[in-house]
Amino acid sequence: MTAPAPRLQSTNIRTRVVSGQPLIGVKHTAKTSSGLPVSTAWIDMSREDVEGLIKSLQEALDELGKQ
Repeated sequence: MTAPAPRLQSTNIRTRVVSGQPLIGVKHTAKTSSGLPVSTAWIDMSREDVEGLIKSLQEALDELGKQ
């Protein structure tokens, strides 16, 4: 049996330019089922990567709506 996934508490978003390329950064903060804090490192993505992520999330939401 696997442990339950941490529950999302917040998501931080930042934008910055690195070597002339605009990036969007995402960082999640969560808590485990026992209340311990969990935090991810900043994940920097290009505009195209963010658009792909949004599309994937929308598809997942659409699937949930069909159930």
